[in-house]
Amino acid sequence: MPPTTSQPPLHGALPLAYHHGNLREALLERAAEVITERGVEGLSLRGLARDLGVSHAAPRRHFADREALLAELAKEGFRRAVEAMTAGAEAAGPDPVARYRALGRSYVRFASEQPALFHTFNHPEVQKMRDADLVAAKDAWFTTLREGAEAAQRAGWHPEADADALIAFSIAGAWGTAMLLADPSWRGVLGVEDVDAMADAVLDLVVHRSRTSALPDLDPGAHPTSGDAPTSGDAPDSDDDSTQRRAS
Repeated sequence: MPPTTSQPPLHGALPLAYHHGNLREALLERAAEVITERGVEGLSLRGLARDLGVSHAAPRRHFADREALLAELAKEGFRRAVEAMTAGAEAAGPDPVARYRALGRSYVRFASEQPALFHTFNHPEVQKMRDADLVAAKDAWFTTLREGAEAAQRAGWHPEADADALIAFSIAGAWGTAMLLADPSWRGVLGVEDVDAMADAVLDLVVHRSRTSALPDLDPGAHPTSGDAPTSGDAPDSDDDSTQRRAS
């Protein structure tokens, strides 16, 4: 999936002094940078004001408090996550199972490319917020993944599974992989040197990458042929099932 580079990054370097322009956007950008460096716990409106060279009262013209700023970052995070997942699914083509895998892989890539947004909307402090727009943004993310899992199941992916269990499995696969690989401490424990390669290896256990063309760096020669043994996450029960699942 091509990265969503058309949007301004929310984790890049910013000048330490703010002079003129959009203070609201500057606050969000600097907040994302602080979260990337020190985590959500390291964020304060007073600190942002100091970093941007504005008065301590200036941020409150745009955000009533720290919680309001975090909610805005989280909403933007969910919006960008859904956008990345949808783009990944579209790039994967018409096969619902390929599109389903691309949803998960795109979410993991989003977490790697936008760690501040990812960690913000997964932080316990943010999870407790009842902001209506934030709840709606999270629901949109959940709906995207749920509909992808349901479509894949209708196309023959684990048709025997309970629908709710399959959706839970879908969330665990995408969210769990993203959470682990976005955390430097876990990457160290697991000895991960190539995040993309590990993400693909994990998600291959759910749906093998040969089902999708959404990842341009894949080596077609490495894909299993129809004579290869299926992976555990995409194992057909019979020859008829195999034919059905490989149909696009």
